[in-house]
Amino acid sequence: MASIKYIAPFILLAATSTQAQSFSLGDLFGQASKQKNYYLQQIAAYNMLESELKQGYNVMKNGLDGIRDINTAELNAHTAYYIALKTPSSSVKNNSQVKDIFTYQTYISSAFSQPYTDLTADESNYVQSVKIAVLIDCNKDLTDLQSLLATGKLQMSDDERLKRLNAIHSSMLDKYEFSQSFTNSIKMLVIRHQQNANDVQTLQAFYENR
Repeated sequence: MASIKYIAPFILLAATSTQAQSFSLGDLFGQASKQKNYYLQQIAAYNMLESELKQGYNVMKNGLDGIRDINTAELNAHTAYYIALKTPSSSVKNNSQVKDIFTYQTYISSAFSQPYTDLTADESNYVQSVKIAVLIDCNKDLTDLQSLLATGKLQMSDDERLKRLNAIHSSMLDKYEFSQSFTNSIKMLVIRHQQNANDVQTLQAFYENR
């Protein structure tokens, strides 16, 4: 009777232990399956994230390459534009006003290089001072013209160069017309002096022959 009393709890404990063991193994396998699914989900998420990162990188790279290409093209366009601004076109170089300017300069230099005799000392000094002033202004115009026609000197559009050329032409034309008027006045003054000298000689000869 006593043995049955002690055996019954043992059987109950063994059954309970077996049930607990059975429950623990099943639960363990269930948890392992859940953990595996979780890992698979994580791997799928990582793969998707990696794919998105690669796509984003490619988009960014292509975008940066496109921006770089655009910037390079824009830089080249600006460079070509500024080079063009520093290079006078044939419409400027072959403009008829360029030839006129050199023609005016040649005349002015020739007109003032003539020897004007029969002038007083004060008149000669005055003519010389005017000559120097005019030639200095001419040299300034020619320097401006040289810079205007040279490559790399000035950064201007063709319209701006033509306006500057017109201004130089007008300035040189003014000096050309002034030189014409001034040298003609000198010639008239020389003739007047010569006439006065002739008149004096005539009077002297007249009185000497009386």
